[in-house]
Amino acid sequence: MDMTRPWLHNLAGARLGRRLAVLILLFSSVVTLVSTVLQLALEYRRDVHDIAGQLEQIHASYADSLASSLWITSTRDLQLQLQGIMRLPDLQYVDVTNEQGQTVARAGKVRGNGEGDVLAREFPLYYQHRERPVYIGKVRAVASLEGAWQRLRDKVVTILIAQTIKTFLVSLFILVLFQWLVGRHLKKIAAYSDRLFAGHLEQPLALERPPSAHNTHDELAQVVAALNAMRLRLAASFQQVRDSEFRWQHALEGAGHGVWDYHVLTGEVIYSKRWKEMLGYREDELPNHLDTYQRLAHPDDLRTAMRLLEANFNGSSKTYAIEQRMRCKDGSWKWIVARGMVVEQDAQGHATRIIGTHTDFSERRAAEEAMSKLLEQTEHARAELREANDTMEAQVRERTAQLRQANAELEAFSYSVSHDLRSPLRGIAGWAQALEEDYGERLDDTARLYLARVQGEAGRMGQLIDGMLELSRLGRAALNRRPLDLSALAASAAARVREGYPDRRIELDIAPGLHAWGDRALLEAVLHNLLENACKFSAMRDPAQIAFGRALATDPATGQPAHAWFVRDNGAGFDMRHAHKLFGVFQRLHKASEFAGSGIGLATVQRIVQRHGGHVWAHAAPDAGATFYFTLEDAP
Repeated sequence: MDMTRPWLHNLAGARLGRRLAVLILLFSSVVTLVSTVLQLALEYRRDVHDIAGQLEQIHASYADSLASSLWITSTRDLQLQLQGIMRLPDLQYVDVTNEQGQTVARAGKVRGNGEGDVLAREFPLYYQHRERPVYIGKVRAVASLEGAWQRLRDKVVTILIAQTIKTFLVSLFILVLFQWLVGRHLKKIAAYSDRLFAGHLEQPLALERPPSAHNTHDELAQVVAALNAMRLRLAASFQQVRDSEFRWQHALEGAGHGVWDYHVLTGEVIYSKRWKEMLGYREDELPNHLDTYQRLAHPDDLRTAMRLLEANFNGSSKTYAIEQRMRCKDGSWKWIVARGMVVEQDAQGHATRIIGTHTDFSERRAAEEAMSKLLEQTEHARAELREANDTMEAQVRERTAQLRQANAELEAFSYSVSHDLRSPLRGIAGWAQALEEDYGERLDDTARLYLARVQGEAGRMGQLIDGMLELSRLGRAALNRRPLDLSALAASAAARVREGYPDRRIELDIAPGLHAWGDRALLEAVLHNLLENACKFSAMRDPAQIAFGRALATDPATGQPAHAWFVRDNGAGFDMRHAHKLFGVFQRLHKASEFAGSGIGLATVQRIVQRHGGHVWAHAAPDAGATFYFTLEDAP
């Protein structure tokens, strides 16, 4: 008896079992009520059917005898037969009427108006007269349904009492069975879940049930298996969380960040050890409360910080960030970057917990201030530089104006050379020719030699003037650049040069397929001057070998290898110590008596190549020929 009391106590306190029993009771009551109604309806229909059958039986059993009595108008026989019919149950009255509708006999009493809960049948009476049925009247039988209703009421009480007792017993049995099979185990599962929530993950869940094949795979076994699997996952998750918190905390501490954890509802703020050390405090010197932060923050920064926190409180912002000053233990101020994030909210979206970090960036702040000063100095220097640039631009404009004036004077000088110097030169040449023609026979050999020298120098002077004018013209001519077939251009220039030396053997090697981008007329002048120069200085060679092509060579102006065009000869060459004089105006490395020329051709070549964005240079050795290289700017 004592062993059953705890179990009964558990049964009494089983709320789920009670709710289940009540639901079963309600459902059973509804089913009982519906089934009772259906059963009573069927009983009622059966009673009514039986009464209707009795009325039909009257027709089948008494129609002939009643018709005979009515034919002979024997009221006594009719009355006796009607009284016999009235012995049938539930009949209220029976009467017989003749063919005129007059009541001949009646048994029983008419209650009320004869309608209501009654069942009536009428059937005709026929008499066989001379083998022909003759209608002589009818019989009306009325049965009362009151008896059927009374029997129905008697059955209702019996059925309801039986069904109620059965439903109560079934509900009680189900309650006991549920508590024994499920309820007590659910309580143990709930208690185990509470222990899991509290972090007690050591022991697995085991129910007090006898081992059997049915218990191994039922729903409770599945719940137990799920909870035990969850226990293992929770244990692993808790370990991962602890490891993550350990790494997170030590990573932040190792990186020099202080951590704070603000619980908004209580005002508690948990400050990490590094957070306090950052300000020069020991871990036990500062209380973990919002007042600590408000006391140490700079007043000007505190107002901004509280405004930002208010945005977190009302849910309009999920993050928090501010650069502020915090007072250290020694009274100094330190610049701190505070960053945070809302991690918990209430149902209205208001922050209830915020976690963040403090980072010391005083050194960076000092560097930024130094950088700001440096930028200020740089801006000041830029202003001075702009002023200097303005001054320089004014100087450039002034120099440009002077250069334009010099160019104008050069053009005037060129005009003067072209007109003013040519006139006396033509006079000298003309008088010298007249002297030779008129008095040549009277002159001795010395005089004729002197006269020839005067004519030669006048001719050379004319060549110098033509060279100066050509150099001036080419230096000022507008560039008309386009793609050119430089091989074809060199072949054309070489043909003209060859015409000037009809008695010499000259071997010209023009590389095919060379193209460039430049002014056709000016580049033709370059090639003509270089090829003419090669023919002139290879006059002592038989045959003279001259080549035009393109090769990779080191540009002395840049020190870098470049693809350069070249003109090579096997002529007299020159000493490279004097190479710097090659491209000067009127500069010559050989005597005029050895090789004719004005000393302007290579200067013209350099001027044209420079206008094409390139460079020109030469390599040679005495009596070993020379090679002249030049580059041009590539096409855009």
